[in-house]
Amino acid sequence: MKKIPPIFDKWQGLAAGLIQFKWLLLMACLWLISLSSQAAPWHAHEAIYQAVSQFSQQELGSNASTKPLDERSRYALCTTPLQVTLPFNNQKTVKVVCEKTHDKTSWSLYLSINVQTNIKAWRLVSPIEEQGTIAAKHIALVTYTGNQSNFMGSETNPIGQQVKRRLNKGDWLSPEDMNNLQTLWRAAEDIPQGQVIALKHLTSSKEPVQTASPSAVSSRVQLIGKIAKRYIKTGKLLDKNDIEGQQLVVISNQALSRGRELIAQDLALAWVPEHSLRQIAFSQKEALVGWVTKRYIASQTPLTKDMLRKAYLVVKGSQVSLQINLDNYQITNKGQALSNGGLGDKIKVKLSPSGLVKEGLVIAKGQVELSR
Repeated sequence: MKKIPPIFDKWQGLAAGLIQFKWLLLMACLWLISLSSQAAPWHAHEAIYQAVSQFSQQELGSNASTKPLDERSRYALCTTPLQVTLPFNNQKTVKVVCEKTHDKTSWSLYLSINVQTNIKAWRLVSPIEEQGTIAAKHIALVTYTGNQSNFMGSETNPIGQQVKRRLNKGDWLSPEDMNNLQTLWRAAEDIPQGQVIALKHLTSSKEPVQTASPSAVSSRVQLIGKIAKRYIKTGKLLDKNDIEGQQLVVISNQALSRGRELIAQDLALAWVPEHSLRQIAFSQKEALVGWVTKRYIASQTPLTKDMLRKAYLVVKGSQVSLQINLDNYQITNKGQALSNGGLGDKIKVKLSPSGLVKEGLVIAKGQVELSR
């Protein structure tokens, strides 16, 4: 047998290795082509971002940046236009819905967004200290572009408002920086105790709602005409504990003895502090003319029901006219009153000349209607 040279064996082995490698490479390519033909097409992330951007511009009137999706996430290619909505009625999250994919399925996802606003807003051009009042020199109306939406815009006027905290140059104003103020009233001058409060005694003051006393008075009408219960110093914030009301009532114009029948000159009208009126007082002088005092009454005293009584129409021991009303006629007689009586009072009377005692009703001065 003829011996094959060693060099020939070497080349023969190399050729066999190359043939085997080509077959492996060919099989791998065929396998990849098979996988590619079977794999489902995916919807590009960039197309999803573009749908959200178009929705933001059309519906929100501004651009919106989207939080990127995980690069490993896959969504089947949508064969219908993507539907974008705001599911939570805010501008922080959108819902993207594919109603139909190539394989007849659907999918949805939620994305966080930042809406870029472009508004005119107030910005500090100089700092303001805590509890300071904003003046025109502190602020300027400039254009803001960003994702904040709670800044005070051109529709507001912050001048004259008070800030809660120190604000630095360059800060944007927001409602959260402002104190919620209300108009209260301070003493414009010293007010003596018992002084009737007038307009000159008051000056308005803007005060934070959070720090104002619950009894603070916000209406000037509630103060004017009231009386200072105590001495009030200039600048004090007035509250309900500093004042009391007064009423226009009938008072005695002079000292009145017991049993006096009142005449117009005995009476006057005056404003009296409410704490002095322990009982309901009278408000009309004319209604008291003819009434009788039950006791001694000092001058300038508010008159109340416990001090007075109506004048008697019938006096004890006096002669009275008696009458009995029957169906078709009236009987009259004379008698003597056995007690005092006002209009509508029931009293005892003695009939003349029989001396019988009957009960009757006082119906007029010196007249009594007998009971049947």
